[in-house]
Amino acid sequence: MLEKIFTEKTYTLEILYHVGTYENSIHFIFDHNSKTCAIIDPAWEANLFIKKIADKGYTLTDIWLTHWHNDHMNAVDEIADKTNAKITAGINEIPYLQINNPINTVEDNDVIYLGNTQAKIINTPGHTAGGICYLLDGHLIAGDSLFVYGAGHCAMPGANANVLFHSMQKLKQVADEILLHCGHDYGSEITTTMAEQKSGNPFLMIDDEADFVRYRNHIHDGSRTYPMQAMSKQEVDALL
Repeated sequence: MLEKIFTEKTYTLEILYHVGTYENSIHFIFDHNSKTCAIIDPAWEANLFIKKIADKGYTLTDIWLTHWHNDHMNAVDEIADKTNAKITAGINEIPYLQINNPINTVEDNDVIYLGNTQAKIINTPGHTAGGICYLLDGHLIAGDSLFVYGAGHCAMPGANANVLFHSMQKLKQVADEILLHCGHDYGSEITTTMAEQKSGNPFLMIDDEADFVRYRNHIHDGSRTYPMQAMSKQEVDALL
């Protein structure tokens, strides 16, 4: 596993990469003042995560979910049972979540708090019916809605490429300097600024909805290889 740490005014963001069968990225938000922690999309290694947080002298109080896919939530119930952490998910994701513990729901533009640290909710459905991103001071935790130079597929229940197009338009509004953090390390760089994504990610560069849907459903998977590289506008247009 690879680890990266970003220290901000009220919190520290720590990320474990390449965790579990599908090499997930697991995000930890450590609020400095309250000594509490939120974990985002915990899967595969419940005891490892609990120990990591306790060893730092923090208390795990929150589990924040970006979407329902099993590789992002298969450790949720185990962690909640052992820590009593509160689970938060997008309201439109509830029909798909197979979780035994209670779920706190959030909607677009809601702001949630971990001690003195706040996160704004951005609804980004399309990869799933109720996927959300968490916008913190300096960082966007995007799950599988947006990848470095890529985006999530639209192949499972609740997914819709037309809906994903409109989510991408919302993500274009995120400030250029914000760092993007994804649910998987699929790109040529492990993280980038949103400015770099706006100028090199085809899913943020295609302005026509019909072209976007055609690209997502019929062109992307057969024309791109991992790790995903930045594309020019000319390269995107040539694929369309």
